[in-house]
Parts: sequence; C-alpha cells; structure tokens
Amino acid sequence: MLRVTYLSRESNAFSARALVDLLEHCKLRNPAQGVTGMLMYAKGTFLQTLEGETSMVETLLGKIERDSRHREFKVIKRESATTRLYENWSMGFERLTEATLQEVPALRAFQLEDFNPEFLSIHPTIVENLLERHRSVHWDPLIREIGARDQFINELRRALVNASHRNEQALLLIESVIEASAEGNLTDNHLQLCGRMVETLRKR
Repeated sequence: MLRVTYLSRESNAFSARALVDLLEHCKLRNPAQGVTGMLMYAKGTFLQTLEGETSMVETLLGKIERDSRHREFKVIKRESATTRLYENWSMGFERLTEATLQEVPALRAFQLEDFNPEFLSIHPTIVENLLERHRSVHWDPLIREIGARDQFINELRRALVNASHRNEQALLLIESVIEASAEGNLTDNHLQLCGRMVETLRKR
C-alpha cells in the first residue's frame, strides 16, 4: 500500500459549490478504488493525503497533477504503508481557519497566511501536526491524552471525528446553496445534495 501527501494551489478561486462537487466526486469514486485520505483547504491551497493500493494512488495522483484546476502540484511525502491512517474517510475534509488553528497547542504559532505550498513544503512538522488530528487512531488532543483504550473511548473518538467532518461538509453545502441562490442558479442538483446530506445526518 502507498500513502502520498501533496500540495497544490488552485488555478482559479474555488467556490463553496466547487468544493462540494470535489468532495462528492471523491465520495463516489474513492470507495470503489479502495482509496482513503484527508483533504485540507485554505486560502487557495490544497494539502491532501491519499492512501491505498499503489497503482490506484499513482493513477489518481496523475489525474490530479493534470487537472487544470490545480497548479504548483508537489508531492512532499511518499511512503509505503501496511495500515491506513484515514480508514474512516473516503475523503475527510477540513477548511482551515485561524480559530481552528488556535484550538491545537502545537499549531498556535502557525499563521493561516503560512498555509501555502512554499511554506508547508519546507516545514514537514507543521504538515504532520495539521494532518495528525484527523487520523483514525487519534484525532483531538484531549482524546489523545485519555489513557483508556476500551470500546467506549474508541466509539466516542469515532463519533467526535464523524461529527466534525459532517459539520464541515454541511456548512460547505449551505454556502454553496446560498451562492447559487444569490446568482439565480439554484438547481435540482443542489436540492438532491441537500437531501443526501439530511439523510446522512439523520442516520447518525
């Protein structure tokens, strides 16, 4: 199995709808390909980790590198793996803000303006701290400090991670609907996406 982390910059500004479409595409395609991972976005920069069978990950990376929506594509870490770090996510997602950075002690000295390919490519520790919070084995700093390893703690941890990612994606979807409504471009597709999100939230 292969795990790869890369950086890229958007060629043109991504709207909330464009981010929703990107995540929907990942959710539809990645499970069938056995690919899991995490995507972080802020200020026009993407930081993403992909993991899965080597041929699948390499093929997907090639498509991303050729995608005209990306530029300055750069792989910053490539490693063989025997276990998945993001097994719960066909594609986890976080849109970084100054507030979220302040919640993590290891990132309080890191400024959102430094979330760019130039800075991140030469600061691997920052990249590690950003991504580590979303791994299946431990996510929130408070949860990491809990010594117990019984089933209750594992289920609680999973619920916290799931809630965080669902809230992030629901917010993004709401923003995309607002954008489309303001532009007079609200379509049945938006309503279908909202319906799927509601069903997802009801199941949890």
